[in-house]
Amino acid sequence: MPEEEKEDKGFKVIDRRGVEPPPPPPAPPPVEPPGSAATEGKAPDTAPGSLLSAGGSPPKRPHEDFPQAGAKEGVPRFLDLVQSLQMGAMVGLGLLQGPDGKRPPVDLPAAKDAIDLLGILQEKTKGNLTKEEEEVLREGLYHLRMGYMAMINAPPAGRGKGGDQR
Repeated sequence: MPEEEKEDKGFKVIDRRGVEPPPPPPAPPPVEPPGSAATEGKAPDTAPGSLLSAGGSPPKRPHEDFPQAGAKEGVPRFLDLVQSLQMGAMVGLGLLQGPDGKRPPVDLPAAKDAIDLLGILQEKTKGNLTKEEEEVLREGLYHLRMGYMAMINAPPAGRGKGGDQR
């Protein structure tokens, strides 16, 4: 039975789901540079209702870690979604060149899916868009639909307008 008495030297798993993490340790007090309000005998503006804390910056709120859409550069916007779908449709229609200068093969089902998604977006967001968003969506959808119809109605490759083999 000595084998049962041996302690397992493996790793230990602790289930912490549902348990809030411990609060972070308090931050050390800020070091004030020479010539600041405290060294000149002036009290810093930390009166109740003041927007600035003792450090001179506004207090950070928990929800400020995630900026609102459109508030800062680099944050996805509605137009980014529309432009992404438009680009997908253009690639499917063979309207864009790749980095090697060649056009990708035409993928009409993928182009139709992207155009249909844009149509759904237009329908579901009617009345909730800015003029710019509405115009970009409407104009882009119009041109993509016309390009799709041109591809559908185009004669097969290698044949002339009369249908004769070249």
